[in-house]
Amino acid sequence: MLSPAVLNGIVATYMMLAFNSVFWGHLTTLFDGVPANILLFACAVWMLTFFTLSLFSLPRVQRPLIALLILLAAAAAWYQDHLGAVIDKLMIQNVVNTTVAESRQLITLPYLRHMTLTGLLPVALLYWPRITYPKARHLLWKMPLTVVASFLLTFGFLFVNLKANVSIIREHHELMGSYQPGATIGAIARYVKMEVRARNTEVAPLGRDAAKGPDLLAAKKPVLLVIFVGETARAQNFGLNGYDRPTTPELAKLDVLNFSDTSSCGTSTAVSVPCMFSPFSQAGYSHQRFMGSENLLDVLSHAGVTPVWVDNNTGDQRIARRTGSRRIDATIDPAACASGECTDKALLATLDKEIGAIQEDTVLVLHMIGSHGPAYYLRYPQGFGPFASDCRTSEFDYCTQAEITNAYDNSIAYTDHILASAISILQEQDRVLPAMVYMSDHGESLGEAGLYLHAAPMFMAPEVQTKVPFLMWLPQRFRQAMRLDDTCLSKLTAQPVSQDNLFHTVLGLMDISTTVRKSALDLTSTCRSERPRT
Repeated sequence: MLSPAVLNGIVATYMMLAFNSVFWGHLTTLFDGVPANILLFACAVWMLTFFTLSLFSLPRVQRPLIALLILLAAAAAWYQDHLGAVIDKLMIQNVVNTTVAESRQLITLPYLRHMTLTGLLPVALLYWPRITYPKARHLLWKMPLTVVASFLLTFGFLFVNLKANVSIIREHHELMGSYQPGATIGAIARYVKMEVRARNTEVAPLGRDAAKGPDLLAAKKPVLLVIFVGETARAQNFGLNGYDRPTTPELAKLDVLNFSDTSSCGTSTAVSVPCMFSPFSQAGYSHQRFMGSENLLDVLSHAGVTPVWVDNNTGDQRIARRTGSRRIDATIDPAACASGECTDKALLATLDKEIGAIQEDTVLVLHMIGSHGPAYYLRYPQGFGPFASDCRTSEFDYCTQAEITNAYDNSIAYTDHILASAISILQEQDRVLPAMVYMSDHGESLGEAGLYLHAAPMFMAPEVQTKVPFLMWLPQRFRQAMRLDDTCLSKLTAQPVSQDNLFHTVLGLMDISTTVRKSALDLTSTCRSERPRT
């Protein structure tokens, strides 16, 4: 028989010990050599946990909500401990936007074992003891008193060494960002707040003055710009960027413009892809601003260019909510979709089909699955991989570092094959005037500094998550029609660029005249020759 407060104390102690190994690691490092400060800060955080649990100390409410917090903390602790993940609002956004297939790849046998032993079993034990709650008239003052007392004690422990504690919390976000369940609760609350604000935002028009320029109007065939939006390709493993392994052998043989120093707007699809298609720079981007504005696809539509979005990933991220999008048709290439998830080979059949149906100027966006982890081996057909042996599971604990890198590099090599094949399809047809752009959304950590996958907060994200491949294929007939100087463009490839350039450069490539197109960010603006006088 336990009182609600005793149960909360037991659970708080369990959570601090079972789900906070990363937090303890940060705490002992930051207060290295000062055990008294470690103890005081730990007591403050334990009291904060007790305070959180005390908020739910009501009959028929306490145990279900504590059970939910235990399961949330257990899941978060697994990904913190094994992948170096940081649980923030953007991570919650990624979880919400993920597909069922991707979720399955993260639910491995070790994960299920962890959840059973540290989550489900404690939750079952939670319902074993009898809890005696005060009578209603006593509950009305006892529960608030416990909540207030625990809140004051939290600050009391911090106040003993206030200057040092405030400095640590302010300057080292990773400390409280790794505290469970607090970090997860805070992340969910901030995500909900972000979504509520974004959904209530009125959409402002953008580029309503957009019109086709003289070069586009003079084209003798419909102009087709294909934009491959890559997934999780990092610049450091892209052969064209000087990587010491031949991960892009097919593209290396083609006449492409490779921008070798390209920075991303974020470290996750949910941030980078909307940012790429928005008019906002990385410094000025926010989810609310994106939701409150039209984007590149809308501007193209205003100009009379048809935008088409075909997705082989986690969706269009609301970019095409006004212009329309569709999922990859699994029946178009059954072999590529035999596993239940389509490899990017299905996009080639889609491209071929789209070319046959085009009657007007079009921008076709093909959203790739690319190198999405952790199941890199599913991103390319079995038998394709040039780098052996590769990690054939989504549980990295079962693979060596070399095997993980081999699987990732194989996925990059397959992206190389898809892009080169797409160029071949575009080159060989004569129905449209073609061009192609490829840009990855973000990079990937492969174990460097203990981090795996992506979605690290930008303030601490390593360059392997923020440097991405970016290239263009502009055949001679396209360059001539749009009066683009190849030598001039080639000189730009070594300079630093970013995803900020995509919005304006696409408008430049398509010769769209509009006041929202900024010449400073349009990579074609200084490389377009004067139009001959008639």
